[in-house]
Amino acid sequence: MIKRMYGTARERFAARVDAGEEWLLGRRRATYGIAVIRIIFGLTAMWFLLANWSNRHYLWGDAAQWMSPLDRNGNFGWPFTLFAGGSAPTELTVKLLVVFALAAALTLGWRTRIVAPLLLICWVSLIESNPLYGDQSDNIFRILLIYLCFADLSGRWSLDARRRARGSSGPSWLRHRFTAARRNAAMLATLFHNLAVLAVAVQICIIYVASAMYKIQGDHWQDGTAVYYPMQVGHYRPWPFLNDLLTSNSFGVLAVTYFSVFIQLFFPLMLLRRTTRVLGLVGVLAMHMGIAVVMGLPFFSLFIMAGDQVFVRDRTYQSIAKQLRAAWLSRRLRPGRREAVAPASEVGESERPRGAEELIY
Repeated sequence: MIKRMYGTARERFAARVDAGEEWLLGRRRATYGIAVIRIIFGLTAMWFLLANWSNRHYLWGDAAQWMSPLDRNGNFGWPFTLFAGGSAPTELTVKLLVVFALAAALTLGWRTRIVAPLLLICWVSLIESNPLYGDQSDNIFRILLIYLCFADLSGRWSLDARRRARGSSGPSWLRHRFTAARRNAAMLATLFHNLAVLAVAVQICIIYVASAMYKIQGDHWQDGTAVYYPMQVGHYRPWPFLNDLLTSNSFGVLAVTYFSVFIQLFFPLMLLRRTTRVLGLVGVLAMHMGIAVVMGLPFFSLFIMAGDQVFVRDRTYQSIAKQLRAAWLSRRLRPGRREAVAPASEVGESERPRGAEELIY
């Protein structure tokens, strides 16, 4: 009996090991989620630069010398010193344009193996040169981007993917000669990609659970009034009327306070089943959308919401993309649009292209 139990346990353990090996090496996971993270990161970085463009000299240029008594550059050394000590107006403008171009290239998915590490260096250099302007969104951005440098950022919805779809470059005899090496390199890249996906997922869970654990230690979070106080601070009141409206209902303040604690604390457990995973993702996305709008922290919310996309399955993104394509095609081929292009009086029914209705489905 003991021998039988030992054999069963060994078989189950071996099956788990095989499943883990298949997950890591079988194929690249969360390819669409990683692509969405890439796009949100790039767009948000560009938005951040544009929002602060008029104040760039005061924040990061020679006019920022008012911060000199403070510890500059966050004790970061080379290569994160591109913006340390301030820059002349023209030099600063050129540097920021380079950062903007890197963010745009990341958004489009162009040469991401090179662009992602360069953007990471430039972004950390920029943020750490002004110790007063950064917030937790910068930490989230840099931590996740470190992991994403090892992932296939341009596997979907990118210029790199379009280039790879056209076919491999180089002579065919050269490609065949190094087939084994290319296969091993692809397997290693798949391993790094999946480990990066796992690291991003674990990091997001750690952020949520740690945030919830810190919250429940506070008296205001325990009595359900914590959300009220930050919305009374002028810095977090971009829409005073909306803040006053939301905080005027004591039960609403209580519900939002407890909701933000429980959704973060139990988020990792909610990922274990599909139904609860959907509820968990909708809950955290709603929470961060509220933070972005009500408290005026869009960059923080977008960076953390981007990380949440790694928990959405590829099949879900494929289904959404398929529905959007069908809706777009249906709109293009609807009868009213056909008539606008070619009136019925000029084009006979027999002259219209056949099979258009089948394309909708």
